[in-house]
Amino acid sequence: LAAVLAGLVIGIPCLRLRGTYLALTTLAFPIILMGIVFALPDLTGGELGLSGLDRLAKSRLVAFYIIVTLMIALVFIMWKITDSNTGIIFHAIREDEVAVRASGINTTRYKLLAFCLSGFFAGIAGALMAQNLEVITHESFTILQSIDYLAMCIIGGLGHILGGIFGVGFWFILERILEVVTTSLNTAFPDHVTWFVSIREIVFGLVIILFLIFEPDGLAARW
Repeated sequence: LAAVLAGLVIGIPCLRLRGTYLALTTLAFPIILMGIVFALPDLTGGELGLSGLDRLAKSRLVAFYIIVTLMIALVFIMWKITDSNTGIIFHAIREDEVAVRASGINTTRYKLLAFCLSGFFAGIAGALMAQNLEVITHESFTILQSIDYLAMCIIGGLGHILGGIFGVGFWFILERILEVVTTSLNTAFPDHVTWFVSIREIVFGLVIILFLIFEPDGLAARW
């Protein structure tokens, strides 16, 4: 519910913004929230964050099954929303907001609803992450991480529910492969360790560029 409220607060000043301006505005809000975290240490734990959180389950395997079950349920909810009249209006606003407004539909209300729904899903994910780690700090949600999430959406396919799943899967599989490659290179060439430090950033940057050029609709569209 707190994340839904945050989505509403972010959505109101973003109503008139589009494209790059909208992206920059939403990226600015984590900086504001970081200031609030530091200003209210009694509530947020300040720089140290909150620790000793209750685990979702004693067994990591049980926690995994709970999270997967919740994910399937939330994906189903997303699918039902996109398949409803509300989802059709969301799609129409994305394609041509002026035409939707000319049809007599209150686009402001639907855009705020989109921000609130996004906050709802992200809030559940954040809560599950905090319980899994048993600690939460401002360092858990950096701007670089926001860029990573956006890249996952681009790779998976914007506007597709499966896009999020494909994007995350592709991202983490590639990350594990790069970890193995980097470790092997560090072992084989110990005198040149500094050469391999930035392999991850270089490869992921190239992957994003290649997807934007050759497959802008992402893996979901290819699927």
